[in-house]
Amino acid sequence: MRFLLPVLLIFVPLIAYMIWFKLARETAEQEGDGTLPHWREAPWTWIVAGTLGLVCVALIALGLLSGDPPGKTYVPAKVIDGEVVPGHFDE
Repeated sequence: MRFLLPVLLIFVPLIAYMIWFKLARETAEQEGDGTLPHWREAPWTWIVAGTLGLVCVALIALGLLSGDPPGKTYVPAKVIDGEVVPGHFDE
């Protein structure tokens, strides 16, 4: 699930653009003027800004909503009697 959220946040603006492009093409064809939107007329600035904004929001939310509370000390993993004891936080 942690992998899915960043992927969705990156691809949502791209998918929204693809839907907009398809609708714009169909509208132009229905009007019969034969002029389809050119790539240089695409809203690349808004796509990039939207993607960067969503990534920033996701990273801030990840930092605020996950992990242990501050003030704890991390104890790294170690081997005791041939068994690996995973890393953990102590108070």
